Amino acid sequence: MIGEGHRLTEGHIARHTPRGASAGDEVARLDVAQDFLLAHLAELGLFEHIAFKGGTALRKLYAGNAGRFSTDLDVAIRDPAADRASMAALIAEAATGQLGPFHFSSVKGRGDRWQLAVESEFGPVNLRIKLDVGAPCWLTPEARGYVSIPIHQQYGFTPPALPCMRLEEIIAEKIARLTRRSTARDAFDLVWLATTSPHSAFDRALVRRLVVLKVWVDNNGLRPAWNPTLAPK
Repeated sequence: MIGEGHRLTEGHIARHTPRGASAGDEVARLDVAQDFLLAHLAELGLFEHIAFKGGTALRKLYAGNAGRFSTDLDVAIRDPAADRASMAALIAEAATGQLGPFHFSSVKGRGDRWQLAVESEFGPVNLRIKLDVGAPCWLTPEARGYVSIPIHQQYGFTPPALPCMRLEEIIAEKIARLTRRSTARDAFDLVWLATTSPHSAFDRALVRRLVVLKVWVDNNGLRPAWNPTLAPK
């Protein structure tokens, strides 16, 4: 079981704290807890039905400790005909329980939104993991391994390779979201990707095409899985 052989200590968590993080060690605890949770979901086979995406995927699979910390768990459903609300509920149920030094519990929010509360043996975690199950990827997801960082050696398991939304599509989604709302986190990620080798060698023509199409779909929708967004511009 994930977490049974961990060797984590409070000192490991302290050294893992991202520079400049306003929440200090609490941020590091949540970041490590996410790794235990993702490995657990992969072990259960749930990543056969979903693909990892968003800012947390960028940190785990592309940037490592150089990336921005993200509290969200964003995934895309693989089957356009599948019910996203049911998948979100299934993930929330699967995430409930003890994994090593972390205990997870699911909290139902508005509509079909779920959040995961985390308790840690190493101190408080007041931040919650926001779970979002999105529409399917447009490009075929690719399996990516974690960027290796020192704290992984204390987990007692190897972080698994996960099916991930293609980098060009992650970028396109972030740019398209800027037409709905502008966030510093998306701007940070876009600048980091555009200026950091080898990721800066992404296919710009493909990104441009995806952005135009995603903005159109945000306004008009696309059956069966893509609904218009709220207040698109």
